[in-house]
Amino acid sequence: MQLLHILMKKKGAIALSMDFLVVIIISLVILAGGITLVYKFIGGAEEIKSDLDKKTTDELERLLVGQGQKVALPLHVADVPRGDTHIFGLGIMNMKESTETFFISLELSKVVDAAEADITNQVDKSKVKNWVLFDGKGIMIEPGNSIKEPLLVNIPKDAVKGQYIFSVKVSTSGEVYGNAQKFFVNVI
Repeated sequence: MQLLHILMKKKGAIALSMDFLVVIIISLVILAGGITLVYKFIGGAEEIKSDLDKKTTDELERLLVGQGQKVALPLHVADVPRGDTHIFGLGIMNMKESTETFFISLELSKVVDAAEADITNQVDKSKVKNWVLFDGKGIMIEPGNSIKEPLLVNIPKDAVKGQYIFSVKVSTSGEVYGNAQKFFVNVI
């Protein structure tokens, strides 16, 4: 009986240590998966930043340099299916005499349905505002230079169908720089 009790203790100790090893292995796999996802998101963000298509880049160059606009948002209407993304290109030209830090701000102006009825009160404005990803930390631009900043719109699968009208403002030194720009996202 004593021998049986000793064998049961050893068997329990071995089972406990095996369970501990399994938990450690699973934890390491989850950690590695998490690290992989973080690198994938960081790499994806860099890819999006450089993913402005040639047509948008050319149009921004024409508006900023050719026409001398301070802020430009060409190709400002897009049909985006729910669950999909779209990139708008915002151009900013520093026409001041010194290097400036420019800040982008965004707000949802209005939402209309297919019959053009105002349905803004049917959507959560704070959630919709989070659909648009952009550099909100400030962008330094040398005098006479311009940048092309991507505005990534990520439509959730449960979004209300309609036309979402966003207003983008650029500011520097506490004052609005250039004209406010609008872009239209038709959620289909």
